[in-house]
Amino acid sequence: MYGELTGAAVLGAAGAFAAYWYLKFREVLPRESALRSSRKALADFSAFARETAERVYAPDQAEHYGDITNFYLIKLHKAFPDASILLFEKGPGQWKLVNYLKHFNAEPKLLPSYKWEALDRCSSEGELLRLDEVRGPASAEAAELFSIFDIGAALACPFSPSAGSAERIVLFGAPRPDSFDDAQPYVRFVASQLGSISRVFDKVFSLRKETDHLKEELNAVVKELDVAGSRLIQRARERKALYEVVTRVAGPGGGDAQGGCAAILNIVAKMVEADVVACLLFDEAKGELVVSPGAYGISDSERMFYSIPLSNHGSASVRTFLSRKPFITADAQDDPDVLTQYAKLWEIHSLMIVPISLHDRIIGVMRVGSKRKDFFTPDQLEFLSIIADELAIIIEMFTLYENLSKTANELAQLNKIKDEFLATVSHELKTPLTTIKGFISVILSGEVGPLNEQQSHFLGIADQSVNRLSSLISNLLDLSRLNGKVEMEMQNVDMSEIVRNSVSMMTLKARENGVELRYPPPKPLPPVQADTRWITQVVDNLIINAIKYSGKGALVSVSGVDKGEAVVICVEDNGPGIPPEEQKLVFDKFYRGKAGASQISGTGLGLAISKSVVEKHGGKIWLESKPSSGCRFCFALPVAKSRKEA
Repeated sequence: MYGELTGAAVLGAAGAFAAYWYLKFREVLPRESALRSSRKALADFSAFARETAERVYAPDQAEHYGDITNFYLIKLHKAFPDASILLFEKGPGQWKLVNYLKHFNAEPKLLPSYKWEALDRCSSEGELLRLDEVRGPASAEAAELFSIFDIGAALACPFSPSAGSAERIVLFGAPRPDSFDDAQPYVRFVASQLGSISRVFDKVFSLRKETDHLKEELNAVVKELDVAGSRLIQRARERKALYEVVTRVAGPGGGDAQGGCAAILNIVAKMVEADVVACLLFDEAKGELVVSPGAYGISDSERMFYSIPLSNHGSASVRTFLSRKPFITADAQDDPDVLTQYAKLWEIHSLMIVPISLHDRIIGVMRVGSKRKDFFTPDQLEFLSIIADELAIIIEMFTLYENLSKTANELAQLNKIKDEFLATVSHELKTPLTTIKGFISVILSGEVGPLNEQQSHFLGIADQSVNRLSSLISNLLDLSRLNGKVEMEMQNVDMSEIVRNSVSMMTLKARENGVELRYPPPKPLPPVQADTRWITQVVDNLIINAIKYSGKGALVSVSGVDKGEAVVICVEDNGPGIPPEEQKLVFDKFYRGKAGASQISGTGLGLAISKSVVEKHGGKIWLESKPSSGCRFCFALPVAKSRKEA
């Protein structure tokens, strides 16, 4: 029994051992072999991918991308040496073979293009296409090509190099499809990498092109800035020259035409580094262009010989004057358009001529010469034209200045004669008027006999007229003295006292006109330096005007205020006021307001005299008024120095 059990155990163990090795050889070993193959294939592919990726760089030129393509195809062929690697590029309806890798016994004869439906299908589907048989469906040209390369089966993988480039296909060919399972990831990887690198190249190339474009634009901008900088420097020099011209004209001695022109021409000469600068002004009496005084680089003796009739059209100066177009030449001594005798006289070669015109009127030309040939530039000619325009204004200004000076002298002389005449006539009229006034007063008193009512009335009118005429003459005499060199007898004056006295004197006149005159006692006012007689007349004039023009029932107020540096005296009424358009005229001589000119007597000189007196005291007089709101006349006088110092 025991032996039977032992035999059965041995048989069972032997069966199990056999079953184990059966399963080991049938199932496990093939799987382990496949796993090892897969791991090796993965390691090989990883090494391929790593090695190719390490050698790749971003191309910036088309030939660099071609080198990278060759590198990938060589590595692919090295991984599968028995295969043929062909690279096709899509053309119009056909495919062009652009690269291939294979060992040949004899170099194949290649055609410029090939047609094959499989390549078109691969391109349209955009995916890797596996062809286990290629000879049957291929065209005659493709069949011959594949025969040369011994291609019986193929893997085709498309890729797009970059935007705008033709599509390409990597063709992996072999006699049989035995290696296709291993080759597929390599072919996909190569196609994907070439497409990605091409897109990178396209981006790099685009960026480089954009960079080059930006560099060109930057260089152009820098160049423009350089040119603009040079122009700014030139314009700055021109502005400086113009400033010097204006400063010279506006400064001391600017009214001297000859000296002013000489200074301007000297500035122009320094600005353009010229040897000769002259203005040729048109003499209407002679019909000639004549060199004006103050020329630079020309002596007075040489200037006397230079005058050109306008009939001489051979002269560049005459043509510039008539046409008003600037002229420039590199060598005036060898130019048929120039009168060489004058160029040689002044020893100049380079020459510029510009017209001097004022608005529509041309008054002459400016000639600028240099002893060097081909020295002047168009920019200098443009600058000279600007200076010529300024010079025309300046010459015109000098002319007007001389005319105004002459007119001013004549007016001053006439004014002096007028003042002397007024003084003489006024003085001469005073004596007969005094006599007339005296006799009228005697007759009106009844000392020479009784008068009837009509005679008294007529003599009263005559007496009033004599008073008015006497007042006019007095005002004319005062105005004549003020316009002359009247000496003010300055002393410390209490303005409160002067105003109080004037108000007291005018109170009766105010009552006669139905006007209330007020002068509230002011706070103590500091003394002012003034001529008592003249300042009293100013206060009297302002008060009497307010009484006369404010109307019956009005209120006239007089006030004095200490403003620290000045004392201000104001006379204010609540009458009809003065219209705005008349306010700026009230201080003019002989002006009288339109509203009361016909009803109220007066000479129109009181305010003019007051203004002159106040200004001679170093003060100021002014008016404040609104229609229907009364008037306020004020004047300010500076306080005495002793008060200021204290």
